[in-house]
Amino acid sequence: MKLNPQVVEALNKQINNELHASYTYLAMSAYFEAQDLPGFASWFRGHSAEEDTHAMRIFDFIAKRGARINLDGIAKPQTEYESPVDVLEQALAQEQTVTAQINALFELAHEVKEYSTQNMLNWFLAEQIEEEDLFTSILDKAKAASGDRWNLLLLDQELAKRGGGQSEA
Repeated sequence: MKLNPQVVEALNKQINNELHASYTYLAMSAYFEAQDLPGFASWFRGHSAEEDTHAMRIFDFIAKRGARINLDGIAKPQTEYESPVDVLEQALAQEQTVTAQINALFELAHEVKEYSTQNMLNWFLAEQIEEEDLFTSILDKAKAASGDRWNLLLLDQELAKRGGGQSEA
């Protein structure tokens, strides 16, 4: 049974959304490289790679279901930020946007009775809970640093130990 055309269109759009998130996190990584905060940079680079993996998870699902994959262009991400807190606030907002996108996809799949799509999306629903929690935790720690370079360096060291994109808060 082929995928519902509306679902295929929405899934293709979500591939692009995930790739845009990846590109955004890569730009955030570059910002932190320029700020000489390599732990933050590595952590965001890891999240960029994670978003690529998410895009490919959807890509593979569409392919396995015999539907056509259509890729769109990716908009240039923001590259300048006011502060590390600003970056983290925008990253959390990005995750909240992705959560809303996944919820809308799930709702569409439910409406048109695309049960296999709903099953695939369950993984994303759980992942977004973890991601929002993680980004909230790191944002709270950055806010607690209050722009103090020493405290930011301590948080940078903590993020460096985690490696890129690990979901431990």
